[in-house]
Amino acid sequence: MKVTFPTDLKSIERRIQTVNPILYASSRNYIDGAVSLLSPYIARGFISTKQIFDYVSNLGFKPYQITKFVQELTWRDYFQEVWRNKGDLLFQDLKHPQPNVKHTKIPKAILKSSLGTGISGIDRELLDFYENGYLHNHVRMYIASLVCNLSGAYWKLPSQWMYYHLLDADLASNTCSWQWVSGSFSSKKYFANQENINKYLKTNDQNTFLDLSYEELMNLKEIPKEFLELSDFDLSNAFNSTKQWFYDKKVQFENNKITTIFADSYERLELDPNLPICI
Repeated sequence: MKVTFPTDLKSIERRIQTVNPILYASSRNYIDGAVSLLSPYIARGFISTKQIFDYVSNLGFKPYQITKFVQELTWRDYFQEVWRNKGDLLFQDLKHPQPNVKHTKIPKAILKSSLGTGISGIDRELLDFYENGYLHNHVRMYIASLVCNLSGAYWKLPSQWMYYHLLDADLASNTCSWQWVSGSFSSKKYFANQENINKYLKTNDQNTFLDLSYEELMNLKEIPKEFLELSDFDLSNAFNSTKQWFYDKKVQFENNKITTIFADSYERLELDPNLPICI
């Protein structure tokens, strides 16, 4: 999904003003649906779910017309409450052990250096993800289902991989969502077959390992060959790679006489630690 996230106040205000809760309700699951693209600003504390709720509530729609949009805001707040209530227990299986775990690693098929899931729409979205740090919510669920429910991965390391790369990374939402898909925070696992993915990602893949009925998919015993190779995904190496990217950008900007403020730690920003700032 090719998107941009401007950081000037006027552009963010315009983005809030383009929210259409009715269109959102009918199209949100489609890759080109009318999603708000406000999540990075919420996750970084620049705007709040309450602020967006107040705006949508004053548009003149009837309550039932904005229900689906408001539900998405409340899910985010609910996940925050789960974290507040559970504390560090958030990072363990929340309801019951994840069923049918085969390993605790991450399939190489979703990593940038070896990308190739065998599902063209997923590969397309992952390529964009590595460029812009954003995934449509439906795609996040598809990826988690492939990784946990078909590859057999325990949810924790893959969820850390996704969190690390997300521009709108929210620890509570991301962790709870991976657990919901994998079955450790829900009554059953989430599956999506090829027909579903084709419909919502506007693709036309056929004869893939997902081109099955849901009954066949849920009873699949063998791991798809595309997901057999595994990786430990070293977060330290990923961080150093990202830090080098920032340094390269700093040099590029300064060569173009653009003033920059780059820091690889909170302390180097020399901010008042009492300020409510998310970095």
